[in-house]
Amino acid sequence: MLIDSSINDFYNQCAEDTRLKTGLGPLEYLRNKQLIERYLPAAPAVIADIGGGTGHYAAWLAGMGHQVVLVDPVGKHIQLAEKRSRKSKRAFKCIEGEARCLPIASNSIDLVILHGPLYHLQEPAQRIAAIKEARRILKTGGTVIGFAITYAASTLAALQNGMLHHPDIYQMCRQELQNGEHEPPPAFPGMLAQAFFHRPDQLSQEFEEAGLIKVGMHAVEGLAWLDAKFFESWASPEKQRQLLELVAATESDPELLCLSPHIMLAAEVDYNS
Repeated sequence: MLIDSSINDFYNQCAEDTRLKTGLGPLEYLRNKQLIERYLPAAPAVIADIGGGTGHYAAWLAGMGHQVVLVDPVGKHIQLAEKRSRKSKRAFKCIEGEARCLPIASNSIDLVILHGPLYHLQEPAQRIAAIKEARRILKTGGTVIGFAITYAASTLAALQNGMLHHPDIYQMCRQELQNGEHEPPPAFPGMLAQAFFHRPDQLSQEFEEAGLIKVGMHAVEGLAWLDAKFFESWASPEKQRQLLELVAATESDPELLCLSPHIMLAAEVDYNS
């Protein structure tokens, strides 16, 4: 097994393939694509989608004319991604593999996207190893994009849904706020498996230690998800437009980054390191 058994079990039991279509998923998916597009080289580029799950982003990128290789450690994800690739207008390659030991040649990728590795690897040395692997496969002048979950995400969600005062949830949130370590309570089997939730400065530091220079950091969902009537607002074209404008206006404000469940960092190689 390429990853911790609890993580593998979680993804084998959950419906990851449909996650981006429910709840806050549509907001996350739209914003991720908007942010990725800012760092896309001209097609046809070679893109590595690391921790790419069931292939939603790989299919989108391949459809734009890019050559995409998806790497994921969960066998179920690879099977679903291969199925999606076969049904897509333009196929992409799927490899079962792990972010710290990528089956990809050095200096061969124009854009590396790190989805799950930066939160499913709990130890700093493990995450830095994954970022160094991304640097290894990157072509000169290429870009690495990394997505992380913020350390306040669970607490804000628990405050919104009224679950904060459940003793197990409260302790989980306190731990995440203190050290970023996410350990889901056994009584909540549907919750994300063990993970690490970042402070923005921690994410920047880990990329720097891997020899990369930050060129941008952005909130993904931003403030929009805090709308008390989010789903009603998202269904209204005018209100959805306003929410997205609010996110865009605040996405790079360092004092507001941790109000977003996810953040994205873009970096380039520091050739002086």
